[in-house]
Amino acid sequence: MARHRGNSAFVVLVTLFSHASLAACSKKDNGPGEPRGTAGDAAAAPDPVDSIVNEAPPPLPSAGGAGGTTAMAKKGFDLHSSGCARGDAPACVDLGIDYEQGRGTEADVARAAALYQQGCTKGVASGCTDLGQLYDRGEGVVKDASQAAGFYRRGCDLAPAPSPGGCNALGIDYKDGVGVAADQARSAELFKRACDLGSADGCTNLGFMCSTGRGVDQDGAKAIELYRKGCEAGSAQGCHNLAYRYENGVDVPKSERSALALYDKACSLGLAIGCNNMGGLYERGGDIPRDVDRAVRLYAEACARGDMTGCNNVGHMYELGRGVAQDYAKAARYYKRACDGGVSLGCTNLGQLESTGKVK
Repeated sequence: MARHRGNSAFVVLVTLFSHASLAACSKKDNGPGEPRGTAGDAAAAPDPVDSIVNEAPPPLPSAGGAGGTTAMAKKGFDLHSSGCARGDAPACVDLGIDYEQGRGTEADVARAAALYQQGCTKGVASGCTDLGQLYDRGEGVVKDASQAAGFYRRGCDLAPAPSPGGCNALGIDYKDGVGVAADQARSAELFKRACDLGSADGCTNLGFMCSTGRGVDQDGAKAIELYRKGCEAGSAQGCHNLAYRYENGVDVPKSERSALALYDKACSLGLAIGCNNMGGLYERGGDIPRDVDRAVRLYAEACARGDMTGCNNVGHMYELGRGVAQDYAKAARYYKRACDGGVSLGCTNLGQLESTGKVK
């Protein structure tokens, strides 16, 4: 699960949002659409139309390797240490991040947890959220979903500067019934609050609720609005979900060119399935000029980032000699990686290679 960095991660995002209250989703029939994968004899496993996402932090400055030895990281650590020693609660939270990430010091997640607790107790909402994330993962503290939900709630409720990430994370807990009793309506309320506070992923998650009719009336048009808002503010999953709709003409006019641009943005923001789906558009061609060489590169990038469907698709290209020299042994390796990663089609494709004697 991606980790919420804290309120400071949302300073830029807040300026990108209109904070006007979003209208409730109205009732509208919005089917899930058809999942897609590669164009070819062995299509990719389908990707979800919608997904719930947790907050992802912006890239942190390099700490210069293990132990965080760069001058910049060490200077930041020293400043945070000094500020925290003087009773500056936000500096204590920043110091906790230094310890958790190993920036300017050796990593010490237990120390990070204590500093987040100190900041939270003194009213820094992001400290509560960051501590909740540690309880979610069981790092530096004993894993405890109910404790995590409690800290998310405190972060979300703290005035005058609540944590958007705390509201979003608590919304996920209510959606899934983790640490709290499942309550879809409450989940949607929390995603809306997160979105209004400047959380890009909160907007995307509220879009998911509108798209699927969970806790709100189903409304595809409102889902489009929210996915767009999330995407424009940096939510990779928001860009992906919006791209899917443009590719398939779900609640918007079909436009593969718009889908390509949005998948490209999702890929650039770090969402591996965005790279894979962009590859699918290039492999298939149509409104997008066919480019199998680029498709292979994008599938390989998705695979390298951990998207097992991308691994299956690279294998498919090697099996057919599409954009690369035909190589059954390489195809088998990629299929095996996909299979081991939980993509059943990778297992099927590997079995077909073996049963036909193309590999042993």
